[in-house]
Amino acid sequence: MPFPLSTTYDLHVKKVVLRVYFQSIPWIILQNIFIPVLSRLPTTWTQSWLPLSKWGETWHEGYQPFKRMGDDTIMIVSPEGNILWTCDPEVIMQVSTRRSDFVKPTEMLNILNIYGPTITAAEGEEHRIFKKVASPSFNDKNFQSVWTGAIEQTEMMTQEWLDNGGSVTNLTDCAAKLALHIISKVFFGKKMMWTDDDTKPGPGHSLTYGRAISAVFKYHNTIFLTPRPILNYSPMKIHKLAREAFVEWGKYMEEMRDSTAQHLRTHGLKEDGTLLEHFVKAGTSGLNSADFSISEPAVLGNIFCFILAGHETSANIFTFAVMLLACRPDYQSSLQAEVDTLMSGRKPHEWSYKEDFSKLMHGRVGALMKETLRLYSALPFIPKINKNHDQPLQIGNKTHILPRDTLIMINTSATHRNPKYWSEVQKTAGDGPPYPLSDFHPERWLQVSDAKSYHNLPQGAYVPFSEGYRDCPGQRFAQAEFCAAIARLFGEFSLELAGRPGEDYAVTLGRVEQQMSSGTIFEMGLKMKESVPLKIVRRKD
Repeated sequence: MPFPLSTTYDLHVKKVVLRVYFQSIPWIILQNIFIPVLSRLPTTWTQSWLPLSKWGETWHEGYQPFKRMGDDTIMIVSPEGNILWTCDPEVIMQVSTRRSDFVKPTEMLNILNIYGPTITAAEGEEHRIFKKVASPSFNDKNFQSVWTGAIEQTEMMTQEWLDNGGSVTNLTDCAAKLALHIISKVFFGKKMMWTDDDTKPGPGHSLTYGRAISAVFKYHNTIFLTPRPILNYSPMKIHKLAREAFVEWGKYMEEMRDSTAQHLRTHGLKEDGTLLEHFVKAGTSGLNSADFSISEPAVLGNIFCFILAGHETSANIFTFAVMLLACRPDYQSSLQAEVDTLMSGRKPHEWSYKEDFSKLMHGRVGALMKETLRLYSALPFIPKINKNHDQPLQIGNKTHILPRDTLIMINTSATHRNPKYWSEVQKTAGDGPPYPLSDFHPERWLQVSDAKSYHNLPQGAYVPFSEGYRDCPGQRFAQAEFCAAIARLFGEFSLELAGRPGEDYAVTLGRVEQQMSSGTIFEMGLKMKESVPLKIVRRKD
């Protein structure tokens, strides 16, 4: 087994030698078979390498692998390649801001390009053009549309809950629908109603618009990892369902692209046009210019990419934030009181992004979002690579040479629980970390808090939307959506845990805490395996 770092390079960080590679497709597919067997081995044999080898399990491990190794940066060595895992803010900022030295691992991210090239999997000039095409869509006019849409869709959602006797049986599904409706209206100009699931598919379709994209999300692993010839012709049920979802959503995107192109030929593109309009213009012959154009497949690829990223992130943040508030009625009450004060008795349709967003984001609603993103990172890790060249990297007070083609994994879950920057918590979950409910302390983000100040954290200690040139372009979109939806929901209602018949509240709370900890999995984002029933109650005047 090779030890290239210790024999060839002066990189004196903690090293772990593996026979498996974290990004190996066979390992990703087969790990659920091998991990239960490996977990039965003595922990002294596996604790240094197995926790960071589990695809999708890094959130559960948090800071523990780094604590065991006694270092915030670890080199994982394997025959297929080397991985540098880090939760060190100094290293994170170097990797994030040196845009030419550390780039996205496009070979790894190409699995996202199922419909065409995407901004996420692009680098260099291609990424620059995609970013230039998308940037005009993220403007105050569209943020106001996000704000208005979030309020309207939240009202439809709460009405459905009330019509169901106040029972919220599946918050995760409702949050996904909420996010899909908002992003569809703002990015694609497609207004969706809460009753759309009851409609029949249109001509030429076997699935509705909403069911098609939801099915793509549901079967994403199958679509991403299955070779196209197998997906196209396999008789297996899961392949048939995944194929139908893939084809149907592709048809909807083609229809949106074609109708948008026709509209642009007649009316032209306004500067503050939708994301779809900007990408269609750049990717359509006769509408684009020779010096500013993208390929036709890149139009569909980026439509899919933006709805995937925006939908999943927003839905997951909203779900966990509401769950945390339901478990912490004291903070829920203080948030409601602040919303009442900030809105001064105005009706929701009188609220505006321009006047109200900043106040909410700098108050308890914003603190809720920041703390939720700390506990439930949008992505448990952010990948980079030093393609083609060795790179100097400052770790502590020493400069090290990082071998070329080293995959660098910024472990956000560990970063956001690094005890050097985040206070330890009173642990209550019965079966181990990460104790998100015990660790939930949104007051840390408020200026009035008596607790340790978190407003002067070192750069890189908190990276909910990544950092540097490749930070998330939809950050303000997500913040506007979150603030409007949370303010609208809790301005009029309260959400409570719905315990089982005869169940003591403490037992209910403990069970829910387990579901929010050990019961959370990674599927394009963190989400609970099982839904937690809630009940909605109208607030008393």
